[in-house]
Amino acid sequence: MSLALGLPSNLKSDYNEFPVDRLLDNSVTDFDLFAGIGDHFILYSGQGYKWERSELSGLLNQGYKNLWIRPEDVAKAASYEKMAKLPLLDKTLHPEDRLEQIIDIGATFTRYLYEGDITASIVYKAEELATHLVTCIQEDQGCVRGITGLANHDMYTYLHSIRVAAYATAIAHQMGVTDTESLKTIALGGIFHDVGKSSVPMTIINKSGPLLEAEWAVMKSHPMEGHKKMADSCLHHVSREIVLHHHERLNGSGYPDALQVHSLLPEVQMATLADVFDALTSSRSYQNKRNRFEALDFIKHRLLRTDISVDAYMALVACLVK
Repeated sequence: MSLALGLPSNLKSDYNEFPVDRLLDNSVTDFDLFAGIGDHFILYSGQGYKWERSELSGLLNQGYKNLWIRPEDVAKAASYEKMAKLPLLDKTLHPEDRLEQIIDIGATFTRYLYEGDITASIVYKAEELATHLVTCIQEDQGCVRGITGLANHDMYTYLHSIRVAAYATAIAHQMGVTDTESLKTIALGGIFHDVGKSSVPMTIINKSGPLLEAEWAVMKSHPMEGHKKMADSCLHHVSREIVLHHHERLNGSGYPDALQVHSLLPEVQMATLADVFDALTSSRSYQNKRNRFEALDFIKHRLLRTDISVDAYMALVACLVK
């Protein structure tokens, strides 16, 4: 139990119940939880508290079926519950099958991510997904060959980020990045790279025809919006750079800062290729998907050296083509 503090208010009507059985082992709550002691509240756990099964069992055995939260933390608590109840990964699966499960979980995670603010529980779950993803790639970087796009373009928004994370991590591993933490920062950059699109109306994201100038301006704002959303998180600066600059191009024609190759981190260039490749191999509202060979050929003849790093491209080819 954390250090307890008495509260000036003893009115339970000022707080909301939070059943203890909604707290899960090895999860993190990013809101204060209070225990009711007689007519008073005592601070039980503060923001960023990590729970363990033994403590949760102890609370229930001592008769604490409910803890209490402030009304202003209801949204955070709802986000925590969604993240904490995402399916568990079956670690006994072969890397390719495990990666497929990670992508399914990641799609649900991204949908929840778009529905609320960035909280500690969200970042914690993203780190967990990134760790599983890195482990798969380290065991078999070729497991990304099993990734396929879906016909339902409405799901693209939610599946895209976790697939970009997988491709970018595989590219990095092939290029000689073997340190687990370095790979994890790249995976996290991929997971969060499009978080700014949560501020873009779905009517723009899923529009089947060309975007109007005003709509395009809104769409192009998503890297900056994503960077702002992650400002108060503990993400590594490399992950943040991926969020902000994944639409930059080597020749300076990208956005938001028109950076050229010498100003772009290698990790950003890896994520940019992963982003482009997944977009080309997925069904979108305005295009039919290509197979991996058609996508690689398109990149080779249309984007290489101007938009896409040659080294990153060759690494992706090595991961995808036996």
